Amino acid sequence: MQVILRAFVWDFAYDKMSSTFRRLREEWGLDGISFVVTNPAKLLLLPNSEQARFQYADEGAVCFCPERSWYADLNLMPISSKLCGMRNPLKEVTEKAKELGLRVSAVVSCCYNPSLGKEHPELTVQNALGDRILHLLCPANPTVREFLVRMVGDLVTNYPLDAVELEDLGYLNLTKLDSLTTDLLLPPAADFLLSRCFCEYCCQIAVERGIEIERVRFFVQTELEQFFIAPTELSLSPLEWDFWEGLVEGEARKVIHMRMDIVSSLLSLLVEQISHKHDKRAHVEGHLLPASLWQVGIDRQRLRELADVVEVDAKEVAPERLPPYLLLNRQVLGEQAELWVRLHPSERFIPNKQAFLAQVRACKEQKVDGVVIVGYGSLRKQNWDWIREAITLLKS
Repeated sequence: MQVILRAFVWDFAYDKMSSTFRRLREEWGLDGISFVVTNPAKLLLLPNSEQARFQYADEGAVCFCPERSWYADLNLMPISSKLCGMRNPLKEVTEKAKELGLRVSAVVSCCYNPSLGKEHPELTVQNALGDRILHLLCPANPTVREFLVRMVGDLVTNYPLDAVELEDLGYLNLTKLDSLTTDLLLPPAADFLLSRCFCEYCCQIAVERGIEIERVRFFVQTELEQFFIAPTELSLSPLEWDFWEGLVEGEARKVIHMRMDIVSSLLSLLVEQISHKHDKRAHVEGHLLPASLWQVGIDRQRLRELADVVEVDAKEVAPERLPPYLLLNRQVLGEQAELWVRLHPSERFIPNKQAFLAQVRACKEQKVDGVVIVGYGSLRKQNWDWIREAITLLKS
């Protein structure tokens, strides 16, 4: 079983990398490290970073220096973080980790990018009310699609990666932004309605398919306007396929399938760049409940056909509930894709070390193919003991 540590490039100081990575491989027993490519928040508190403990980051900016030739005729490039300064942190950490015998991967956030969305609103989701959701990129937008393919190409060409981990792929929800402030209680259905895209590209594809997209948009708009007055029956209903596909006399079903085709085709382009052109492995973010993947536009069948690995996040799952979820995912994936689990050794998500190690045992008993342990500089040092015990358990 592979055991990978997920960390920020900001966790490591250049003059300490050799000793740190050697310790992670030889003393901890890690197989590799996956480095987060995109700053996930405006402020990172990293109490055990080898650099500054407080990193005021530019959310959505990347921790590498893009090679301009990859984006030459696109008029769009990844926004390099100001934290990089004159360095290329991703190159430093990946080359050093690889040199010391660790497998290396990069975590790429696909359709969540506040920095890029604010600079280029035309790339973002436009909901039924006509509002742009600037932290969410639309996967149907041809510029977004080309940008993601080129950024992945830049990474797999210029960095010694063994894999790319694709996250936030698809039609995401408004509440993906953790810092959202509102006095509204947003149940999942209302969040879903607020976040559906009706931009020119989504509407154009719908019209080409003979879908009455304006009728669907007007239905969603009316529901949202009613929701802003008082909660509606639809906004409080569960997000279940059998109910939602029947809305608007079946037109909703056509839109859902259209979006699944859009996301599947984008995933296919990314996998072509990662796996077929560069012989790297493509990890794709899944869900503990595979039946919910339609909500972001992921087709389960296409996911298992295209991905080398499907990663599911179990950060807040009680240990006794984890085995059924893993069994369900294995049934969906079959033998076509590996199943990896993300675990978070932090009291923020799991009560104590015993509960965390119980999650680890569940992964081992269910014979998952890999475990990604999230956190390093962001954790207390006592939680490093959790990680070491987890690796010992998984490798025994």
